[in-house]
Amino acid sequence: MAENLRKSNEDLDKFLKERPDALELVQKNILKDPKIAPALQHQAEELKRAQLETALAHKIVNRPPASELIDHNILHDSHVAPALQRQEAELKRSQLEDLLNTKINERPKPEELVEKHILEGQVV
Repeated sequence: MAENLRKSNEDLDKFLKERPDALELVQKNILKDPKIAPALQHQAEELKRAQLETALAHKIVNRPPASELIDHNILHDSHVAPALQRQEAELKRSQLEDLLNTKINERPKPEELVEKHILEGQVV
């Protein structure tokens, strides 16, 4: 029994040595700010919350419309669900690559352009 008590005391001492100081706990919002009187802490929290709500409401009211975000390429003009928009963009890119490869493969050779008098001179 004495052995368990000694081990518990050692563990407790270890935890007490490693515990964070009050300032660190205030920074992590675990403890209230000791500079503010306890009677005013609740009112200070309410004030911060009201200021945050006001700032967010202001930003929401003044946010640009979707059309402006589309014009600046922030949003994509799509009628597809957001979860599928990346796949849609990849598909469009793949289709464009295929189209360009087809056009490149179908373009006339320089010899043909010389024969049709589109290019001048000899083909090298």
